[in-house]
Amino acid sequence: MSNGYRTLSQHLNDLKKENFSLKLRIYFLEERMQQKYEASREDIYKRNIELKVEVESLKRELQDKKQHLDKTCTDVENLNSHNEAELRRQFEERQQETEHVYELLENKIQLLQEESRLAKNEAARMAALVEAEKECNLELSEKLKGVTKDREDVPGNRVKPNQYTEALAQRDKRIEELSQSLAAQEKLAEQLSQEKQQLLHLLEEPADMEVQPTTEELLRQPKLNSGETGTTQQAVSDSHLTELQEKIQQTEATNKILQEKLNEMSCELKSAQESSQKQDGTIQNLKETLKSRENETEELYQVIEGQNDTMVKLREMLHQSQLGQLHNSEGTSPAQQQVALLDLQSALFCSQLEIQKLQRVVRQKERQLADVRRCVQFVEATAQEREQQKEASWKHNQELRKALQQLQGELQSKGQRLHTLEAEKYNEIRTQEQHIQQLNHSLSHKEQLLQEFRDLLQYRNNSDKTLEANEMLLEKLRQRIQDRDVALERAIDEKFSSLEEKEKELRQLCLAVRERDHDLERLRGILSSNEATMQCMESLLRAKGLEVEQLSASCQNLQWLKEEMETKFSHWQKEQESIIQQLQTSLHDRNKEVEDLSATLLCKLGPGQSEIAEELCQRLQRKERMLQDLLSDRNKQVVEYEMEIQGLLQSMSSREQESQAAAEKMVQALMERNSELQALRQYLGGKDFMTSQALISNQPAEVTSVSPHLGEQTDQGSVPIPSRDDSTSLTDKGDTSIPRSALGDLDTVAGLEKELSNAKEELELMAKKERESRMELSALQSMMAVQEEELQVQAADMESLTRTIQIKEDLIKDLQMQLVDPEDVPAMERLTQEVLLLREKVASVESQGQETSGNRLLLMLEGLVDERSRLNEALQAERQLYSSLVRFHAHPESSERDRTLQVELEGAQVIRSRLEEVLGRSLERLSRLETLAAIGGAAAGDDTEDASTEFTDSIEEEAAHNSHQQVSPSQVLGPGCRARSPADW
Repeated sequence: MSNGYRTLSQHLNDLKKENFSLKLRIYFLEERMQQKYEASREDIYKRNIELKVEVESLKRELQDKKQHLDKTCTDVENLNSHNEAELRRQFEERQQETEHVYELLENKIQLLQEESRLAKNEAARMAALVEAEKECNLELSEKLKGVTKDREDVPGNRVKPNQYTEALAQRDKRIEELSQSLAAQEKLAEQLSQEKQQLLHLLEEPADMEVQPTTEELLRQPKLNSGETGTTQQAVSDSHLTELQEKIQQTEATNKILQEKLNEMSCELKSAQESSQKQDGTIQNLKETLKSRENETEELYQVIEGQNDTMVKLREMLHQSQLGQLHNSEGTSPAQQQVALLDLQSALFCSQLEIQKLQRVVRQKERQLADVRRCVQFVEATAQEREQQKEASWKHNQELRKALQQLQGELQSKGQRLHTLEAEKYNEIRTQEQHIQQLNHSLSHKEQLLQEFRDLLQYRNNSDKTLEANEMLLEKLRQRIQDRDVALERAIDEKFSSLEEKEKELRQLCLAVRERDHDLERLRGILSSNEATMQCMESLLRAKGLEVEQLSASCQNLQWLKEEMETKFSHWQKEQESIIQQLQTSLHDRNKEVEDLSATLLCKLGPGQSEIAEELCQRLQRKERMLQDLLSDRNKQVVEYEMEIQGLLQSMSSREQESQAAAEKMVQALMERNSELQALRQYLGGKDFMTSQALISNQPAEVTSVSPHLGEQTDQGSVPIPSRDDSTSLTDKGDTSIPRSALGDLDTVAGLEKELSNAKEELELMAKKERESRMELSALQSMMAVQEEELQVQAADMESLTRTIQIKEDLIKDLQMQLVDPEDVPAMERLTQEVLLLREKVASVESQGQETSGNRLLLMLEGLVDERSRLNEALQAERQLYSSLVRFHAHPESSERDRTLQVELEGAQVIRSRLEEVLGRSLERLSRLETLAAIGGAAAGDDTEDASTEFTDSIEEEAAHNSHQQVSPSQVLGPGCRARSPADW
């Protein structure tokens, strides 16, 4: 007890000495504040002038930029209107040109149709003439046979030679006419072939998209007309075709030029739109910067006005305080109160300035964030526009590709038609050539007969008939008979050889039919295997459907769990919010009670006791701040966990949607494959039926085609036999037609196999995706479990916070019990009671089994006692320094004292640095003590802290004053300094 009383008496003496030192500091601070305010006022005026100049310059810049933007907008509008007018004019010109081309082409088509009709009529007329000549030839041959028979029967009679000569002259004329008509037909065929080549060359040249369908129709119609007319079409003039080609090329060149101009104009329009968008963005940014600058100027004006008001108030307060000091120089208590008020006002002014600065910084940050958001929105809008442009271009490209595919298909169909027409023309020309050869052969044969008949007539007309002439005639007739016999033998040999070739062809056809049967069997096997694979795919689909159903059920369960978790979490959150609100209300009530108690204590207590109460209130406020920080951190963590849970649920829903879409796509793909397989089966069945019918129809047709040829050749020995090339060409065509169809079927089957392999690969990919989704579901479930554990930990933390609040309430109750009658109990007795209570609490903590925490607390208390002794030594050194300062101001003549003062000031700086280090360590230890108290024995720890730190409260306050308001030695030793004596205070 005696030691405690001594320490308390020493503490009181120290406090008195510190009061004197604080008065000295306050005096120096007053002079410093006056100098600062005078300097800051001039700076504020200068700053206001600079800001006004900046505002005017910014307004001028804005006006200039607005004018420039208005000019650019008008220029852009003029350019757009001019470009639109030019585009419309060019479009109208192009339409007029295309209409003119269409009219010219229609006129030429009509002319070509009329020429084709005339050619058809002439061909029909020529065919009628040819038939009439054939009939005349047959009649003449019959007449000749009749005349020869009559002459043989009646050798004495003489035929009139004039009739025969006239008939022969008519026949020669007919033969010349036929030869001329054949030459004309050959010329027509050559001209048609040239026209065909020219049209093919025109087709190969690239044409514009708009003019191309018209040119194709033009090319198609003359080709069809040429195919219809065949060999009887009249020759088209080369000049007409060249004019058409030149006009088509001119239209193509004009179309290309117009397309290039359109592309250039579209590029210019795009660039103008982009520049206008950029200018709009810059205008918006400038407007936003203007608004922000105006707001900043308004805020600065408000801040300057507030500072001016505070300066006026402070000057009035200083003036009043100086007047009060002059009037009440005898009393010390009102001067102390005024000094304290001035300190508080200066602190408030500094805090207000800092708050305003922070508010400015926050507003600037908010403006920057708003600018960044606007920029992001602008960038997103531009990105969306670009994506829309890309989509539009992609759609346009797809349409162009479709159009190209259609055009390619049309070109292929036209090429096939051209090939068929060429083949038909070739066959017709070949048949005509064969017919012409037959006619030539018959004409030559008939000419030989006519010559022979002329010779016979000459011999008969000759009056000199000798045996030698008769013998010559007989020999000629014998030679003719022998020639006929040789020709008949040759014809018979050729017929037999043609029969053998037909038999070979029939054998080859049978072999081809067998090969085709084998191919069909192989295709049927492939189809059966494909059906098996399709069944397997269907079973896999069913299994996948079951898996999808299971996944949907699991997803529904997860959604149900999610809803339950959300409901539970909402209930828990509501409960926690209600608890927090109750705690906040209780804290607010307790704060009010503490403030009331502190006010009553400050009114009732003395100077030393009031400082102790203020320190206790500060500590309570610190602890309350720590609790509020902890609560805010917990709320932030809860909000973060909620955001994470929502993100996980969103990802789950997106995964479910993707799996459903993939399953629907697979079902659609399998349905398409089934429909394609059914179509293939129908196609193969139709092919089998068609091949069987073709084989049945080919065999009797070939037999019947062989028999009439034999009859004709035996009846007419002089008629030429068809060549072997024709028969072999027919067999080749039959052979090639069969394997081509088989090859087409094989290609379709190969395509089906590829599609099936692709479908299998897609199913494997779907299975992989489903496995990944299952893994993600398991990961999400584990994350949900971890989050539940974290929520449980948070609940435990909230329970610990409630316990700490209850402990705080117990402490407040203890303070209330201690502060019931502070006037009756003296300070020494209350301190001794608190020490005894602390010892009892430490003993109770040790009795409960927490010896480790008690030892730690005792060690920390011993450390604090050591630090207290060090701080006392530092305070004694500072007191000596202030005493030396007072002596120096009392006797300022000695120079040795100046040196000693400098040395002492350096020592004071070293001592201050040590004090700051010691205070930092003590604060760290106090924080550790608070954490230990919150974990284990919170009540005992707080009480021990209060008991151990009561002795160092004044020292901490002194250190805080030193850290915030350090007085430099130059200010202490300045020329204008004047030390006040204790009598002045």
